[in-house]
Amino acid sequence: MSGLLDISGYIGMAVDRELDAREPAPWNLPIRHWSPSSLAMFQRCPRQWQERYLHGRKERPAEAPVIGIGLHHAAEVNFKQKIDSHEDIPLATLLDYYNSAFPVVVDQEQEKAGEEVAWDTSAEKAQKRGELMLAGYQNTVAPRIQPTDVELNISVDLGLPVPVEGRFDVERDETVIDIKSGKQAQRKPKEAWRIQAAVYGEARQRPVEFHSVSASPSRNTVTIITPLESEDMLVQPSPAQRASQSRTLRALSDYACFLMATVGPDDPWPTMGVFHSWACEYCGFRGDCPAWRQA
Repeated sequence: MSGLLDISGYIGMAVDRELDAREPAPWNLPIRHWSPSSLAMFQRCPRQWQERYLHGRKERPAEAPVIGIGLHHAAEVNFKQKIDSHEDIPLATLLDYYNSAFPVVVDQEQEKAGEEVAWDTSAEKAQKRGELMLAGYQNTVAPRIQPTDVELNISVDLGLPVPVEGRFDVERDETVIDIKSGKQAQRKPKEAWRIQAAVYGEARQRPVEFHSVSASPSRNTVTIITPLESEDMLVQPSPAQRASQSRTLRALSDYACFLMATVGPDDPWPTMGVFHSWACEYCGFRGDCPAWRQA
């Protein structure tokens, strides 16, 4: 009825205040901090997080992440010197650096995991694909970015029992930038990227923009998507959205503590990755996952 007072908004505000004021779950996790990537992994599949962070298992390095690490190293070299020089490194010089660094990255990742890289193509083709991606980014995007900081470690208090720590790629006056590489172009941030944006944005009080750099293994073409190509790649939540994101991350942390208390560190945690269309395909712990047992 039109004469009645609509109190739904007041109820929502009361619920928010109650959630903000409640005591967090007792802290029982053997970690000193969360990171955006570990929160994203837990949100995706608690069992995967359990294997990685409680059991200390390393996943076999894969081609796409190795390419991404090499690309990030080269971008860091360029943007770090550009803070003072205001000029990009000549492309030929940067490509020489990348091609020298790529085999080192491969060796380091294999040593950390204790396994060889699982190449989708080959080491040579992967290196070439990264070279194409770097050249495309350096030619089209880097010239319009004037960095103020590069590869900065951040720590932010989101009301969790431990801080959330991370490391972003580039900061400039207007935004924080995170560069993503892969086989396919992305026009919208993935779920895990949005967690990064929530953390980076809170830490630096700036919008977060994502740059998707992709190259197909079968074609010598590069696709780059930034907020200029897709406005969805700029994440700028409102104060209400930021508060909601912080509550959601606290709920994830509480759920991890709940599983530690009720299931324990050794029995399998929920295998939520099986309900995603892609998560299990990329999980290095699928081989002994109870969700995939045949009997």
